[in-house]
Amino acid sequence: MSHQLPAMRKITENLSACAQLTEADIKALSEQGVKTLICNRPDDEEADQPSSASLQAYAEGLGLQWFYQPVISGQVEDSQGDEFAEILSQAKTPIVAFCRSGARCGMLWALSQRKQQDPKALVDQLKASGYDMPDFFTRLMS
Repeated sequence: MSHQLPAMRKITENLSACAQLTEADIKALSEQGVKTLICNRPDDEEADQPSSASLQAYAEGLGLQWFYQPVISGQVEDSQGDEFAEILSQAKTPIVAFCRSGARCGMLWALSQRKQQDPKALVDQLKASGYDMPDFFTRLMS
């Protein structure tokens, strides 16, 4: 029986986002051909959350590229979108970004693209990926 991964939101051809990953998830993603993981969740948000260092060691042991960009929930800043763009420019594809729910990852992607793409197109793409974040959509459009 195959491992049940968290629900994936396909944001672009090469980038998906999801909720917190476990070692079993990382192994399954590696077997599916994922090349890079981006962890956008700070350590210790929840008591039972695996540490980023332990997941990084496991992922790198499987040959995956790993980036750790902790972002506090509800406090996603434009500059963090710029950092996410820099990570994307270095990342081997396909990429999976994760946090508690996947929402921060979607926000970071949109902020990383805001200088190149029309805000309405970014909102439409996030909506098509399954995101429902009216406050963030308003922020993007302003």
